[in-house]
Amino acid sequence: MSAARHVVLMGAPWNDCQHLSQALQVVLQHLQQDATLHCPATPAELNALPLGAQHLLWNPAGGLVLDDWRQELLRLQRSFQVLHGEGPEALKACVYALLPPHLAQDWARQPVLPRWSGVCETCGDADCEQRLFSRLLQG
Repeated sequence: MSAARHVVLMGAPWNDCQHLSQALQVVLQHLQQDATLHCPATPAELNALPLGAQHLLWNPAGGLVLDDWRQELLRLQRSFQVLHGEGPEALKACVYALLPPHLAQDWARQPVLPRWSGVCETCGDADCEQRLFSRLLQG
């Protein structure tokens, strides 16, 4: 396992940050990366967090005004990275911000599922449906 590090996730509503940090913790544990995640509810709480932490300022919809967070980070002379996206995109942005490229890319690759080769009326595969309807029209 790698050395423990501190990560501060902030900017979005506190509950959203908590959910994202829980999902991120699962990914980091799966990749054997040790990290302590912090989700301050207000910019004033940043002063109490570790100096060497990696700060991720999350703007999920791209429309939040994060001036109070930015001002406090700059006042405390803490470097930070701005992340965008919601749901899986936000998680992916966090992983890419925290991990070396080779680990992030390995995690981001989704396994290719084998295609069903039989006849199934409920598989949802457009190619399969096309074949099924073609056979029905011919028969």
